[in-house]
Amino acid sequence: MELRQGIVVSGYGGFYQVRVDAAQIVNCKARGRLKQQFSKIYVGDRVEISLLPDGSGMIEKIHPRRRLLPRPNIVNVDQMLLVLAWKMPAFDLLLLDRMLVIAQKAGIKPLICFNKIDLLDDAEQYHKITQAYQRAGFPVMAVSAADNTGIEELRAVLSHGTTVLAGQSGVGKSSLLNRLLPDENAEVGAVSDRLRRGKHTTRYTRILPLPGSEGGFIADTPGFFIIELPADFTAAELPCYYPEFAAAPPCRFEGCLHCQEPDCGVKDAVAAGSIDEERYQRYLRLLAEIQEREVQYR
Repeated sequence: MELRQGIVVSGYGGFYQVRVDAAQIVNCKARGRLKQQFSKIYVGDRVEISLLPDGSGMIEKIHPRRRLLPRPNIVNVDQMLLVLAWKMPAFDLLLLDRMLVIAQKAGIKPLICFNKIDLLDDAEQYHKITQAYQRAGFPVMAVSAADNTGIEELRAVLSHGTTVLAGQSGVGKSSLLNRLLPDENAEVGAVSDRLRRGKHTTRYTRILPLPGSEGGFIADTPGFFIIELPADFTAAELPCYYPEFAAAPPCRFEGCLHCQEPDCGVKDAVAAGSIDEERYQRYLRLLAEIQEREVQYR
């Protein structure tokens, strides 16, 4: 039996679409024994399939996974493009900080992307926000799907590996996809004027090839409004995902949570202005949330 290598690019109701080369996608089901070995087949799985006489396929083997994002369910991701809108809907930096933590914990490189930059009405505020994240070590891009600003620069950043798009509904992910993948014709959702939030337009996770790239793929995912840190995430872990804390003066106590402890280098850096005060305050909100959860489940 000849096996073909491929990647699962979408899946629904027990059927999976496997891309075996640039021009061929095969509709597949999974062998029963695989269901015993794996609780689920994920979008992004590298697989081996056998072709059936009717042109469909059977997934025979799943290769080891490198990374797993549980929400949305996707594996083998290299980058996460965290998309925010400057307006409509208003950007949520606490949500951004959550997503940055989740991406880093999963071993995925995060990239911050402000869309709808054509609506920018406060350059000083934008500079303050981007400077805070850039000083923390996170790349920040400004684009506009409406007038094509920054799209080619974004395309270059996404040209290698698999990048998952993430962000709340209405930020313009589908519009960005239409710019990056003009032949895909992704459905564009209108933003509700009444609720000032987006309507869900992507209904399932899918991986699409980036035209003109050297093996670049984009994973489009359903939008979300709230994302929780993993249930097993501990308060002691949280500081590890704030790169700017590592550059602060040393703390007096090992394992300092940078909250109420005395002689804390991070708090000194915040007071000195080398760590952004507002991002630090959002860190304290996430820390309190985790600590409250830890008390509840003791």
